[in-house]
Amino acid sequence: MFKTIKKFKFSSLCVILAAIAVFSAVTPSCGKKSVASTSGNISNYGYILANGTEIYYTKVISDEYGNYYSNIYKYDTAAQTEMIVSSVEADSMVSMNAYLSLDGGYLYFLPNFIHKTEKGVSDNIYRVKPDGVNTSPEPLFEDPIQCSFMHISNGTIFYYDESEYAIYRMKTDGTKKQLICEAYAEGITVGAGKIYYAEFELLMEVSTNGGEPRELYDFTDHNLYVEYLILDGDYLYYLDDNQSELGRIRIDGTDHKTLYSYTYIEYFNINGGVLYFVVDEYGSDANYAVLSIVPGGRSAKVIVSDKEELGYISPISIWDNTVYFIGMNSYETIMDSDDVWYKVGVSGGAIEPFQPLNVYYG
Repeated sequence: MFKTIKKFKFSSLCVILAAIAVFSAVTPSCGKKSVASTSGNISNYGYILANGTEIYYTKVISDEYGNYYSNIYKYDTAAQTEMIVSSVEADSMVSMNAYLSLDGGYLYFLPNFIHKTEKGVSDNIYRVKPDGVNTSPEPLFEDPIQCSFMHISNGTIFYYDESEYAIYRMKTDGTKKQLICEAYAEGITVGAGKIYYAEFELLMEVSTNGGEPRELYDFTDHNLYVEYLILDGDYLYYLDDNQSELGRIRIDGTDHKTLYSYTYIEYFNINGGVLYFVVDEYGSDANYAVLSIVPGGRSAKVIVSDKEELGYISPISIWDNTVYFIGMNSYETIMDSDDVWYKVGVSGGAIEPFQPLNVYYG
């Protein structure tokens, strides 16, 4: 599960995003627009969502009594105003909310989600009106589930229940629940009427309406399992379970290619046909760095240098030609650092803290 970190990898920080939507798909739904992260941001756990000038981001805070709260904030970059739109009590400082999506006037998310740990799931799907009036979200299920993935499109929720090893769909109001298929699924991604996922050494697809899953590709001869998948155009991009190989394959199961290999690749995303990814033990200082590469290119470009010494860099996302991520120096914790959120241009350059107004209480 977690790789041992030399300099405070801080396993809890894996759950903090740095994922701001690469861009948002906007479609009418119940008279309100629907905004969901792209496949790349969902692969990075959708901890933050961008909707025009409004950025929704999640962060765990503690009050003066030592109680933890997993909050979602809405920050308006134009007006430079911020409000809390959701607050749930958290078990610990790593219980982040994930998979943020807007649909029908509600903000949907998985509460207290901790990825890559023994938990790695949420016990419900929550929704809240993001107007700041009532910050207590409502669950969609009466009984607990074990949800480890969620994607919303046009009033429909697709989700994976690990307790049943099954992919489901239902309406955003919780009705018309339908089994899509049973599977030991990893790296789920949804698009173009299909659900793609990895099951051990196999790459699979199934209709979003359900039916019999179909095998797209068998990675047995390559001696790998796929852990992360991103759908971009006609290709599925993947990171293997050893987190050392980035590759792609057409959605029809042809044209498989290895794009980049490295000792340890933490996360990856795609923007404008360019792959962005986090590597560990990079450079002479053997720190974390963010690189980019054009598929078919010979060498990677440094976007965030290991010389920055930002410690562990968490999932990345891209919005409006800006890469957002979290860096964590070895002597800091998420609770006492003001500069844990960062942003940098897609071509690199100066790194700036992204820390809105810090309305931690209220």
